[in-house]
Amino acid sequence: MKTKYAVRHTFLGALVLLISFLSSCEKGPDFREFNYPAPVVEDFSPKQGYVGSAVTITGKDFGTTLKAVKVYFGEVRADSVKIVEDNKIVVLAPEKGVTGKLKVEIYGKSDLTKEDFVYMPSAKFISASTDKAQVGDEITVTGENFGTDIQKVKAYIGNIEGTVVSVAPNQIKFKVADGPSASIVLMIDGQRLVGSYVMVGMEKLTGTLFGHAGSWNNNPATTVQAAVDGDIATYVDGANKIGYMGYDMGAGKGAMVKSVRYAPRSTHASRMLNGEIRGANDPSLSDYVVLHKITATPPAGVYTEANIDNEQIFRYIYYYTAEGNGNIAEIEFYGNVVDKPIPVGKLAFEFNTDNEGWVPQQSATYTASADALNVTYSQAGTDKRRADLKLTNLPISLHTGNYPIVAIKMKALPVGAVYTFDVSGGSFGNGSKKESKDFVADNVLFWDISMLGQGTNPPVVNSPIVFSAGQTFQFKIADIPAETATAGYSVEWIRTFASKEELAKFIGK
Repeated sequence: MKTKYAVRHTFLGALVLLISFLSSCEKGPDFREFNYPAPVVEDFSPKQGYVGSAVTITGKDFGTTLKAVKVYFGEVRADSVKIVEDNKIVVLAPEKGVTGKLKVEIYGKSDLTKEDFVYMPSAKFISASTDKAQVGDEITVTGENFGTDIQKVKAYIGNIEGTVVSVAPNQIKFKVADGPSASIVLMIDGQRLVGSYVMVGMEKLTGTLFGHAGSWNNNPATTVQAAVDGDIATYVDGANKIGYMGYDMGAGKGAMVKSVRYAPRSTHASRMLNGEIRGANDPSLSDYVVLHKITATPPAGVYTEANIDNEQIFRYIYYYTAEGNGNIAEIEFYGNVVDKPIPVGKLAFEFNTDNEGWVPQQSATYTASADALNVTYSQAGTDKRRADLKLTNLPISLHTGNYPIVAIKMKALPVGAVYTFDVSGGSFGNGSKKESKDFVADNVLFWDISMLGQGTNPPVVNSPIVFSAGQTFQFKIADIPAETATAGYSVEWIRTFASKEELAKFIGK
């Protein structure tokens, strides 16, 4: 009996040792159980703040693992724990948090602050007293919950700090510093408010809208007008991939552009990539200067601002894109309008939008479209056609020295027509057929008035010739045989040039 008991006892002992061994092998030779200490909260600051305020909690046993830390404002968990050190936590007050104690929880263990964090009502920007100002001007901002402590308020235009004059709960006054145009930015006790746009030392530019014709599928809602309607939900969508739109500042005026704001078509923002802000002085836009190039896709639904460092004056300011059908939601130009006198004798009629004062005679009719003045004859049943083209917007000046070449370009010259440059005081060259036909293959005729006198008078040397209201300034276009006549003719432009060589260059010869 003793032998059996001894064997049984030995077997049971071995079994216990085996189970212990196997149990230890399941956890592995490096298995350790961690017992994290509970966090201890000692203090926090500030004791009051706003949505988004940075709150620093001090204590111990916080560890250094950012993802392990949870902070609650009342019962609302903060979603922005920024810094975790063993004795410090920095967290942003959540939007839906409530006044109450802060709770720090780490690996299921937690501690509370002894005091409440008090939510303050957030400041709100409502409006500014102006959208344009000079350096030193005072701007009044209206809003809510600004407080009264001037030491806690800073006011900027862009990143240029102004001088805060006064602070009241619903009003801040500050003086404008020298800097570029930008949006108002207020810093109020750590809160950052972005407000309206202010033009510093400049104004919002406007003029006669021009741009590409038509729209995709002839949609009236997507013409160039949509780019300046103040609504970033509307957009331009041209009929062709090349698109442009902007302002003509008018004869004798020009703009110095210092800033632009633009917003893309929300569904095709990338189509503004590589677009250009341009300025030009010739109505053909052939002398354009690139003022700004868009090198990154602008965000949809908001304006992108760009400052322009160029002191040139331009009559025409516009946005241009070689691709993307001119897709843009809004374009705004800022700067200063100045007088830009037209050089005496410099003429440039392009007929982009209207007849610019040129009216056909002999009861002919006209339309201004497709970048041309389109004239239709009226003499049905006769053996000749005639429709002189007369300028009714006088006075006007020519200059025999500075711009002696007076040229007219048609889409097609009327076959058999007889031309006369007819003005008060006698036609240039004293009759018809005094035009040069050097560029007739390009449908261009010109008169060199430095070589042609008026009527029987000799040529005027290097001098202006002024034609006043009520006088005559016209091209006679007559004696067109009925058998060769079309319905009319189309004039693309009437211009003056400094020389025949300048004209040749302009038409690509």
